[in-house]
Amino acid sequence: MTTTVEARTPNATTSTMTQAYAYAFDPTPEQANLLRSHIGGSRFCYNTLLGLVKDNWDENRAKRDAGDEVTKNDYLSTSHFDLLYLWAEKRDELAPWWSENGASTYNDATQRLSRAFANWRRGTAKFPTFKAKGRGGSVRFTNTAVRLTDSHHVRISRIGEVKTYESMRKLYRHLERGTGRIVAATISERGSKWTVSFTVDVQRATVPTRAPEKVVGVDVGLTTLYTGATASGEHVLDVANPHHLGRAEKKLARAQRVASLRQGPRQGVAPSKRWKKANYRVRRVHAGVVNSRRNLIHETTTMLAKRYDVIVVEDLNVAGMMKNHSLAKHISDAAWGEFVRQLEYKTKWYGSTLVKAGRFYASSKTCSQCGTVKAKLSLDERVFHCEACGLAIGRDVNAAINLARQGLAGTHSVTGRGGEVRPGRQNIAGQAHPDEASTDTPALVGA
Repeated sequence: MTTTVEARTPNATTSTMTQAYAYAFDPTPEQANLLRSHIGGSRFCYNTLLGLVKDNWDENRAKRDAGDEVTKNDYLSTSHFDLLYLWAEKRDELAPWWSENGASTYNDATQRLSRAFANWRRGTAKFPTFKAKGRGGSVRFTNTAVRLTDSHHVRISRIGEVKTYESMRKLYRHLERGTGRIVAATISERGSKWTVSFTVDVQRATVPTRAPEKVVGVDVGLTTLYTGATASGEHVLDVANPHHLGRAEKKLARAQRVASLRQGPRQGVAPSKRWKKANYRVRRVHAGVVNSRRNLIHETTTMLAKRYDVIVVEDLNVAGMMKNHSLAKHISDAAWGEFVRQLEYKTKWYGSTLVKAGRFYASSKTCSQCGTVKAKLSLDERVFHCEACGLAIGRDVNAAINLARQGLAGTHSVTGRGGEVRPGRQNIAGQAHPDEASTDTPALVGA
């Protein structure tokens, strides 16, 4: 899996971009214990520093309420380096075992905590909270602590040489040619499965933006996940929603019910081995849902970015839609935001263009034949009927055609593993569900 994070300044023929390469990890039991030690050390450092900052701020707030003078210097700083200095000052007292783990462990913790405080100040996240133990986790190693010995082995400082389940030849060839440089590596444990994700600066050939000869509009929904059509009215894409989470709910409920009957961790009592096994089964179900969903989105977005020159999507207010509690779970399972995010970077890779239609553009209410806009269109009307010209067409297809025409009109451009369902095998299964994504705001959104 590869994911572009950020594009750098390109020259005439190549551009350097930051790209992620993720692989399934296969550490030995001894190496797994060492990795868990690093993850635990990072978590302890994060929680300890967060506690020190909160205590300091609470103390200063109490002094200010009591009428005492409190200056800015009395508050602990939350910048990365100030937190790192604070850890260096307190580590011998609070964590005499700190030297058992590499320096990257604590640098990672202070970076994450500093970023969490910065996001809170910007209003994009809540105040940082303490990280819980026993739910897996991750730790980030810098480039000096990680290197590839061959296409199947990674050497990590303090850990040793760890094997991967799959070949890393694409990344290894970049490193051999000098067209790639590892910036960092994040090792994660999710559902007792290990993953290593490399952040790499990669030089890629600059792909010129293609002429807008093939334009497709893509309307997203909850039953028909993606509906695509061209400006001429040709229906070219239908991906039925496999409802990954819904299909796994029965299995997930049983696993959670069994786990709830086991002896879990509490004050002074360690969790039982059967509790750990039961929770492993819960995490495995969640991991399967995530992997299947991600695989479907990757296959669909790659196909669109390669096949079409211009792709037009709606600029949906997904966060607002999530406030509709009757649909929030289904909207989250559909992952519309991830679909658009992947299109944004893949269109840059393949020279196509992503266009976002205006958030209030009435793609569903507008007749694709005569352009008449309906005043109202309820969500249970699955077939669009135009009173002006008599057109009868599927609602999703009508919206996709209108979106494609928006791309031709020059709307604002935003760009220059192992899933269970593949887009090529999708078919429309019966009538669509009355709930869909559209420019219409559901009645309960924002309530």
